[in-house]
Amino acid sequence: MMEPTAVESAWIDVFEELRNCPDVLLDMDTLEFPDGEVADADAAFASLAERDGIVLDSSLKECYLRFSDVAAGWGAGMTEEDEDPLFAGEFDVIPLVRALRDSAPVDRTPDPSPEQREFLSELRDFDTTSLSGTGKVASLRIRQGSVHNPEIWFSDVRGGIHHMDVDLCGYLDALRVTKGTLGWQYLFTDVSLAHDRFEVTVRFLNEMLRVFPDLFPAHDYEPLRVRLAERLR
Repeated sequence: MMEPTAVESAWIDVFEELRNCPDVLLDMDTLEFPDGEVADADAAFASLAERDGIVLDSSLKECYLRFSDVAAGWGAGMTEEDEDPLFAGEFDVIPLVRALRDSAPVDRTPDPSPEQREFLSELRDFDTTSLSGTGKVASLRIRQGSVHNPEIWFSDVRGGIHHMDVDLCGYLDALRVTKGTLGWQYLFTDVSLAHDRFEVTVRFLNEMLRVFPDLFPAHDYEPLRVRLAERLR
């Protein structure tokens, strides 16, 4: 196994937290480096610039991950006999280079307008909930021809698509803290969670903030509490 970087070590710790927590039932957990040589952040960013014309801000190298698979699905507040967890989470982080070279999700919106199609053509999915099928996807918005830190957009089949006030590194940092609790991305949007259709999302987020400080005390949850209060106003 190759020597992990500091940010990769932080992700290894996240998986250890999940695997060693008796109150979390894992349905899936995969954290793997690919076989053979793997490009570091400098080489990967150079390849994207030269081959794809995608020039990323160098600050994003700090959160670059060389893993081939970073995925987990879990439920909490349940036993193996329970049908439904009290709350749950999932993430499936696509390696950055692969994500940026994948096709744009232009078919996500039925019969899109020209403006919608142009917007969708700029998105590249990098975190999905394929196991649960909840239809939640985080995407990078890529615009050719400039050095940039891409916008993050969160798509939910029930709640629409929303801009997140966080960049890729901030997203991955929050993902490590929330462990992918379903709907956590709404904390970084301007969406009001007071609407009835977000009842389950709010329950999940409240349970996360109630039990995670005891289950995973190495993380700071106060900023998330503040964000949830703002979203519930």
